[in-house]
Parts: sequence; C-alpha cells; structure tokens
Amino acid sequence: MMAFLRPVRPLQDAMPFFPLRRLAAAVLAAAIVPAAQAQTPYVPVMQQYGDFVVTRDRHDALVTLSFRQHGYWPGGAREVAEVRPLAATREGQPMLLAFTKGYTGQGTILIGVQNGEPLMRPVSPLQRDSMVRTERDPEWGVPQPGRPEVLLFARDGRALDTRTGELLWFDVPGGVTGDYAPAMLVSVSPDGRRGAYLTNALTKVGIIVATRDDGVAGMLALPPDTYQRWLKPISDAASAQAGAAIQARQGRTDSNRIRRELELAWFGQQFQWKQGKGGWQVTGLGLASVPPEGKQP
Repeated sequence: MMAFLRPVRPLQDAMPFFPLRRLAAAVLAAAIVPAAQAQTPYVPVMQQYGDFVVTRDRHDALVTLSFRQHGYWPGGAREVAEVRPLAATREGQPMLLAFTKGYTGQGTILIGVQNGEPLMRPVSPLQRDSMVRTERDPEWGVPQPGRPEVLLFARDGRALDTRTGELLWFDVPGGVTGDYAPAMLVSVSPDGRRGAYLTNALTKVGIIVATRDDGVAGMLALPPDTYQRWLKPISDAASAQAGAAIQARQGRTDSNRIRRELELAWFGQQFQWKQGKGGWQVTGLGLASVPPEGKQP
C-alpha cells in the first residue's frame, strides 16, 4: 500500500519561479507609486513682478503679496483677491493694481514703491452698502475707446494712466462720484490735461470740459432729444442685462454699473477730442464744445 502514495510537491515546485517573482515585483510597484505620488509636495503658483511676489494656492481664492521677501498687506487689507501689473514703474519697480475685499478691504487700489517702500492709494473705494456685489464683480476700470492705456473709473470720477501710474481727476463743479452723480467722467484728452463729463439733469443733457486745476474750459449743450433717443435706451438695456444676470446667477447684476459702461462706449462712438485755439475741446453729433462765456482760451 505504501507503493501507491506519491510525495506532495512543494508549492514553489508547482508554479514556475520567474512568473512568481514578476508578480511580487508588480504588487510592490503598485504600492510604491501612489505612495511616491502622495509624498510629492504641492508648490503654489508664484508670479514675480520686480521685487513683488504674488502667491496663489489652489485651495484658496485669495492671493498673498510680498515685497522683498516680506509679507505686504496694502492698507492693512488681509484679503487680496487679485493683482494686476501695470506698464508704469516707480523706482525701478512695476506698479500694481489690486483688489482687496472684506471688512479690512479698500477696494481697487494702486500700489507703487516710494523711498524703497510699497505704498497704496485708493482708486475705487469699496462701497460697504453693496460690498457683496462689488466683491463679486470688482472695479478694474474701463479702457477709454481709442486709448486703452487710460482706465476710466466713472463711478469714482477719476481715471488712471497705466503708462505713468498717474491718477487723474479734474476741476469740475458739483458732485462727480457715486451711482447718480450729476456729472460723469467719460473721456480724457490726449494730453491728459482735460476731462469730459456727461451731465444729465432732469433729461437735460450736456458735456462739460474741465481742466486739472483751472475749472471749466468748455461746455456743450446736446439736443433736447438726446435723453430719449440715446440715453434712455441705454438705461433700459442695462436693466435688462442686470435682470438676465440675476436670473442666471452671474456676477454682472449692477444695472447702474452696466449703464455707465454702455454710456462710456456710446460717448466713444459719438464724440472725439479736437485741438483748437482754446485747447482740447470735444466734438460730435455735428456740435463742438466752446469755452464758457467770458473765459479766455
């Protein structure tokens, strides 16, 4: 009976040796590769503008700003949403346009270096009564038609020359800031010394040309039907766009802001600057602004 019993072969004898070794190597590699990938450190995206460094982390909607390896919080703002470089420089360093939000935020600001230190100036202050709306759609200025280097901040009554970094505002009577200002900055002359303002009081529409420091230099009364023919359709279109954006849950929901931008585009299409004996004046719709009565060119 013992003759019929066969010895049991070890498992390694029952399977080829090389396939088993390859299987073990494959299992080991499958375990090592994910572990190596998990250990690879994430490097935030860093953009350098001169001695300024802007760092963005993929897990954070905000950016951090540093100057010469030191953290910089412009105006004490702790929440910087975006930074954009300008062509202008100060002390060899590029100037920056930034938007800061939150309760420490300043809105849209201009950053430049002075005496070796970064300093900020407000361009378009954050409005507390509509902070959420502004944060959703920051003010970056509207390029002036034909002069994209000039950014118009119509709500704030000022402009920014991105080549020089100079903030521009003009000597015009009355209020020029806010959603319902009686005069709105719509254009800057080629020499940057004069600004054109669109006035709209009880549907009586006109244009004022103001200098930097010497008051009004030109006036133009527009035809009586200007409001009904041009501006009211613009206002209606702005309301419709804002309503559609609200329904679509998009950012552009401020009808006043949309209206301003449409009016800026309309002015750029209908009017232009012309040099004359009285300096730069505005022409358009077959009309031209003239110096106020009694004022010498």
